[in-house]
Amino acid sequence: MTNNERLDSWKEIAAYLKRGVRTVQRWERLAGLPVRRIPSTRGAVYAFSADLDQWWRIQSANRAAAIPEPQDSPASMPGPARAAARPQAPSPPGIAAPTAASMRVRPFIPQTLGIDPDSPTAHANLAVYFFTLVAMGMVRPDEGMPAARASAQRALELDPSVAEAHAISALVASLYDRDWATAERRFEVALSREPVSSSVRFHYAAWHLSPLGRHTEALTHVKLGLADDPLYLLGRIQLGQELQSLGKSDEGLAELEAVLRLDPRFGPALGLVGREYAMRGRVAEALALAEQTFQAAPRHVNAIGFLAGMLRRTGSRQRADAILSTLDGDSAWARARARAESHVVCLEFDAAIDALEAASAVRDPGVWIVVAGPAGTTIRSMPGWQQLSAQLGLPNGPP
Repeated sequence: MTNNERLDSWKEIAAYLKRGVRTVQRWERLAGLPVRRIPSTRGAVYAFSADLDQWWRIQSANRAAAIPEPQDSPASMPGPARAAARPQAPSPPGIAAPTAASMRVRPFIPQTLGIDPDSPTAHANLAVYFFTLVAMGMVRPDEGMPAARASAQRALELDPSVAEAHAISALVASLYDRDWATAERRFEVALSREPVSSSVRFHYAAWHLSPLGRHTEALTHVKLGLADDPLYLLGRIQLGQELQSLGKSDEGLAELEAVLRLDPRFGPALGLVGREYAMRGRVAEALALAEQTFQAAPRHVNAIGFLAGMLRRTGSRQRADAILSTLDGDSAWARARARAESHVVCLEFDAAIDALEAASAVRDPGVWIVVAGPAGTTIRSMPGWQQLSAQLGLPNGPP
């Protein structure tokens, strides 16, 4: 290859970077990978190898300095929405993040966003966007999940092979409609598209296999996803959680702590390491991490619940109530999940199940952020889990 050869397709660009096509498309969308488009064509792209080399050198320098990677933003998050990496909601390319007061689904129709109505990828990205907003606790499930479904369906009408659209359609089926069998069939279609993207694998592991208690399979898909996209920190978070769910608590915690060493400000790692410390009785360390998690993601429901719980556990009930009050008004539907998180870090698991039942009643997929890792293992062992499991529509009762 010459010093500045032109690469004339996504396939050539992906081969040059030794990554999957979906991965480099996400890098272009979220991290500024220098890909150019040919005017008056439908989706034709090209890039120059010298530009790609320069971009990669900049990314490598960022990683060496432990600067948060751009591709680890919430917009690219496929996995347990477990947590948001940044305090602002993710936005589709070219769209500014809306304020809390204006956060609604209806204004974000494709015409308003300026999305190409004939682009299946754009509609699939929009589906991921809506799902992520709900998972973060920033849009009501009864608004965001139907919007995600509609966007995924439009993508599939334009191109039935778009795997990410099949994946989001599957998640709406299981997490919102409580139809896990349909979700399984839709994921089978998504996983049949070769090569399988890391995004689909992360969605499948975190939001489908893990809730079903199929942690060994989930771990396999997470590892395969990381092989394709090793810089994705949320994938590393998933790896730690699946290890913990398989009883490898110390190994999983070590993986989560390793993510914090890579990026000490990464909200999901702060929250999950802190939760684990709280469960192990390392209260002072957990409180410090709760403060940092809230600072990193002050509008994320689980960050709010984590800090409120640690404040209650250390006697600061008045401030805990004030933190929870940030979910009053339009976000009141999300208080149940925050209370569940709060009860978990206070080791009040019966109360956590009661709160999860309330979150489940509004079809909040964030239930599965709480029911993950060691906390989830404990919750699933409680007498109240069977009733909650039935409410969530899990097949064949609790795993």
